[in-house]
Order: sequence, then structure tokens, then C-alpha cells
Amino acid sequence: MIVTKNLTKFYRKKEKKQEKIIAVDHLNLEINKGQIFGLIGPNGAGKTTLLKMFSTLILPDEGTASINGYDIVNDSENIKKQVSLLAGEFVRSLYWRLSGKQNLQFFANLRNMWNPEERINELIDMFHLKNHENELVMKYSTGMKHKLALAVGLLNDPPVILLDEPLTGIDPLVAYEIKNIIKKDFRDKTIIWTTHNLYEVEEMCDRIAIINNGKIYKDGSPEKLMSEYWGYDKIMIIGDNVEPFLSLPKTTIKENVVEIETNDVNRTLVEIMKIVEKNKVNISKISSMKPTLEEVFMKGIANA
Repeated sequence: MIVTKNLTKFYRKKEKKQEKIIAVDHLNLEINKGQIFGLIGPNGAGKTTLLKMFSTLILPDEGTASINGYDIVNDSENIKKQVSLLAGEFVRSLYWRLSGKQNLQFFANLRNMWNPEERINELIDMFHLKNHENELVMKYSTGMKHKLALAVGLLNDPPVILLDEPLTGIDPLVAYEIKNIIKKDFRDKTIIWTTHNLYEVEEMCDRIAIINNGKIYKDGSPEKLMSEYWGYDKIMIIGDNVEPFLSLPKTTIKENVVEIETNDVNRTLVEIMKIVEKNKVNISKISSMKPTLEEVFMKGIANA
């Protein structure tokens, strides 16, 4: 569905026009139809620039990209029919002195949609806005505005949806509702989801890429990234008199919390019990932990 070849975008510093800032650096990427592709990285990594190129808001300086077979430079009119971009504070695009339904009708007219009433009603039902469709948007809660903005972005039922920080600034209940809508009603869509919230991408995405300085450094399923990039387990112990555990390799202690890295949990647990018995250590909690995406992300950025 999405293919890039050496896709590159750079900006020039205002004070030093000869000096380039590379935002996206010769990116090669393929995203299959129906995937939810998570893109994580620090501020300035190139996430938003990439989405803006896919939606033709800005043009690449080098390389190519195509979406559903259409080139983002040469077929921009067709690209606009294929893609919906919801970037940043997208609720600002709403007209607050119009009702929710009037907003949908207004944006449908801008897109020259023929007889859009059926689609508008479908989206109002999808985002559970039926009881508020005739209220002015200025009276909407933040979560309702967020859902309406998503509905506006989906008016033309595009096959590709670009979500830039889609759950920022909304309460957990609305975020949960939106995630369920995406899982239920967007199953045939190809989605790129950028966020700083690692739990979001771990929960929602089939595939995740770590991007920094315009380059992708790691790419795969959440499980694949965690298993390949963190090749050990951790055992956490909370207790009193925990200093004797320092005799075990790869052990750190912060106050009364012990973390032990191990490639063999069962063997390490045996060693732990020997230390407990010998030193009369009082343990209040012991648990093993699997890798988190956050640790994978931090290690990936550190090595980028």
C-alpha cells in the first residue's frame, strides 16, 4: 500500500542557507494493506515530516513514495483521495459556531462529495455523536471534539489514515472508545500511528518502527522487537537487607529494590533462594518481568 525509495526531506537554516537540516534521510519503507504501523521517536525525529509528505502537504527533495500505486508528487490529486491526515491539534480545524453535523456537511461540500448524507450519518453513529449532532461544537467536550475531528477526516472513506498523536489531550475513557472504534471499524484501513506513548503502539500496532534523525533503526512486530532487542529477562526483588544479592552478576540495587538481568530465570531463582536462606533476607515481593517497549525504544535511540 505504501512504498518509499530513498525518500528524503531537508530544510535549510534561515541564518545559514547553505546548511541543511535533514528531517527524513533516504528512507526505504514498505507498509502492507491493512497494517497499523506505529512510528515512535523523539521530537525532531522525522515522524510528522514523513506524514506531511505522504499527504502531499510538503514535497520530498529526493527519492520517491507511492500510496496505493499513486506517486505522491506526480499524482497528488489521487493521493488526496487515498489519504486522510490527522496531525497535531486537529480539533482546531473545526468550526465551533457550527453544530457537529453542520461541520461534517461543510467539509463534505469542500470535498465535492455527492449526496454525503448517508456517510455523515454513518460517521455520527460510528463515533457515538447522535445525541449531540445538532449542538454547537463550542459546547462539545474535548473528547467529543476529538471524535468529530476524526469523523471529518474519514468523510471520504480513505484507505490510508495518518494519525499523528491521535489520543493526545483526551481523557482515558474517550481514548478507550476511540481505540475500540479503530479496532472494530478500521480493520480494512492502512494506518500510520505516531505517538510518544509507547503503551499505545504496543497495544494498537501490528508493526512498529523506531525512527531518529530521519532514519529507521528498528522495524518489526512489538513481540519481535522486544525479543530480539532485549535478549534477557529481569527478576525484581523487594525486601530488607538485600545487599547480598550483589554477589549475582548483572544486579543493581536502588534502596530496597533489586533488579537482576538473567538469561535463565529458573537457575537464577535457585541462586536467589540460596542467598535468602544463607543471609536470612526478608523478601516482601519477587517477580519476573518481560521487556517493555519503552526499554526497547530507549536502547534503540541510544544506539541510533
